[in-house]
Amino acid sequence: MSRSQTSSWTRTPAPTPLWTHLRSLPLLTLLLSSLFSQRSQSKAVFAHFMVANTKNYTISTWKTDILLAQSASIDAFALNTGYGMPHTARALADAFAAAEQLNFKLLFSLDYSGDGFWPKDRVMDLLAEYTPREAYFRHTDGRALVTTFEGFQAAGDWGEIKRVVANRTASASANATANATGADTAQGNGCCFFIPDWTSVGPRRAASVPAIDGLMSWDAWPSGTQPMNTTEDHDWMSVLNGRPYIMPVSPWFYTNLKRFGKNWVWRGDDLWYDRWQQVLELDPEYVEILTWNDYGESHYIGPLVEGAIGILGDAGAPFDYVRDMPHDGWRVTLPYLIAQFKAGDEEEREDVEIEEEVLSVWYRLSHADACGDGKTTGNTESQHQTLMEPGEVLEDKVFYSALLEAAADVRVSIGGDNRSVAWTDVPSSGRGVYHGSVAMGQRTGEVVVTLERDGEFLAQMKGRSIDKECPGNLTNWNAWVGNATGVKQNRPSGDGSGGGDDESASVLAVQAWIGGMMMGLALTVLFSTCT
Repeated sequence: MSRSQTSSWTRTPAPTPLWTHLRSLPLLTLLLSSLFSQRSQSKAVFAHFMVANTKNYTISTWKTDILLAQSASIDAFALNTGYGMPHTARALADAFAAAEQLNFKLLFSLDYSGDGFWPKDRVMDLLAEYTPREAYFRHTDGRALVTTFEGFQAAGDWGEIKRVVANRTASASANATANATGADTAQGNGCCFFIPDWTSVGPRRAASVPAIDGLMSWDAWPSGTQPMNTTEDHDWMSVLNGRPYIMPVSPWFYTNLKRFGKNWVWRGDDLWYDRWQQVLELDPEYVEILTWNDYGESHYIGPLVEGAIGILGDAGAPFDYVRDMPHDGWRVTLPYLIAQFKAGDEEEREDVEIEEEVLSVWYRLSHADACGDGKTTGNTESQHQTLMEPGEVLEDKVFYSALLEAAADVRVSIGGDNRSVAWTDVPSSGRGVYHGSVAMGQRTGEVVVTLERDGEFLAQMKGRSIDKECPGNLTNWNAWVGNATGVKQNRPSGDGSGGGDDESASVLAVQAWIGGMMMGLALTVLFSTCT
């Protein structure tokens, strides 16, 4: 970062602009920037968003998705943007217009593996147009964050891309900002903070590229019957030497798209719960949820948008494995989990408020052997994995997670066969996310999951039936997800509805007092210097 030279101060009849004084006060500038900057963030959660699925979107549709993401505490959409799609220009214009109206952030994930390879000059044009926008997400140093889906073959482009775009975005307004803050425009407010996903070449080769500022991994699913672990994450983080890592998190994976030669499952089951615990363990700078709306791979956590899910037919899916298969219930624990992720140490995480007690339930709608497997495999040869039966990879179980202020009992009914079941994972303090599962056995029928505390009703989720038959006799390996909210009168004391709010108000009051003191100090230093 370069700094402007300090000049001597003289009184003149015309008032000197405030920010002219601030140029000569680097420490004060840093203080005020930390108080008021809204352009950059530390620790953030993105949701990978497929622009390919927005052909029928309007600004209103974008706003609906953004509001849902904000309610889940997601900070930004990472816009998976392929080259050459005819609706991309309109989609991006609408997306940024909606985001700016709702104070939401967006960033680019340039897709080099889909419908076309990104030419270097087109990347420069796109980034020069959009990275200066208010809605564009910025790293803590002020640079616009850019990532990719693959594209290692273009790794050599990025040194030039970063230089050219930084120069092109050094507009009059950017120069004014740089002059006011004493920041280097090309590094502070320009482009780009580059964190590509080059999983296909592995950590060491990806890290060897001089233009990178961090790395992202796409290793979000386990192989075979093993639960997810953090081995791959550690491998990626180890080559970065403290530079940022975007950690991938995903709830599920099933795809059956003939056009792309894809027909396999990876283990979902406990994955959504397990992976968030791993996020808290590794504490990366960024997390990216895979995905918001990739319906073709069944790992969407966003809503089912009628004009978007038709992409399955275009891609040659033998049946519609997404319609009437909502995944919204996976979002209900996100505000708490994301707040924990951002909180810092273990003690601060324990103090994260639980606004509502919630229940999330997911399962498949038939047993693995009830219908034809559709030639779906567990694992895929495209990843050099040993092929297995899908019923070996995915278990015939009902999975449930609950965000609770205190312990609660759980019962699962399938077809009226109602059983008390256990939690397999319990938060150490008794407060937080509980998780468990129960085998379907041979049971079929409506699924009902009920929570009780001290014999009193707390919450109940009534879900779709597990059936003996499947449409077209093809097993749908996608998950159905439901959720329920706990009744407030059965929350234990200290749940945030009484004393907890007082405590939060006290914390806010202290923060406001500290902020006022810091501002007073800043102004005192400023005007004593000016005079």
